[in-house]
Amino acid sequence: MTYPSVSGRAQEAFKGSVTYELSTDDADMPLKISTNGSKFKASITMPMGTMDVIMDNQAKDQTMIMHSQKMYMQLTAKRLERLKSMMGSMGKGFEAPLITEPVRTGETKKILNYVCEKLIDKSDGNTTEIWVTDKVGYLAFSGSPLLPMPSLLNSDAATFFPLEIQSKDKDGETVMKLTAKEVSLTAPGEADFSVPADYAPFSFPGGGN
Repeated sequence: MTYPSVSGRAQEAFKGSVTYELSTDDADMPLKISTNGSKFKASITMPMGTMDVIMDNQAKDQTMIMHSQKMYMQLTAKRLERLKSMMGSMGKGFEAPLITEPVRTGETKKILNYVCEKLIDKSDGNTTEIWVTDKVGYLAFSGSPLLPMPSLLNSDAATFFPLEIQSKDKDGETVMKLTAKEVSLTAPGEADFSVPADYAPFSFPGGGN
């Protein structure tokens, strides 16, 4: 069945939460993104426990919360660059796709009962399919050394809501896949973006800013 294409762009920022399944070569992990339109929290569950990364659209710094250890760390832009370098040197870095110039195809399908249109981006030797809708507002996110999510912020894909993203390398092998499993239109409260009062700060390896 063919569905009408999505419109030019979603009109308002998405406020609510979406639960994805994130698949890479290493593992399949649940990833939940919550946002009130100005603040953003990504929660990912790994064998070592659940980790949150909280971001503010007005600031470049991030807060990492490790629930199993009941600890948190403030991550400045400088610390994020150092963390990326450290993880890469240990062979643990994952370069999620950077979406720059997605092209609308007009091809449509339904995901979670939302009509979505396929966008295709080709960059850095990867081909990435992004299925987006304009029915729930736009959701623009970016990956980090801690979160192997695609970076959509500087592309037209940032004006829609992504429900499925699949990136393949030049050999046609899947690099990563992000698939929406549930969407909630209930906006989270301010407390969802706060560090629990009984959590302790921990220092960045090597100290410094």
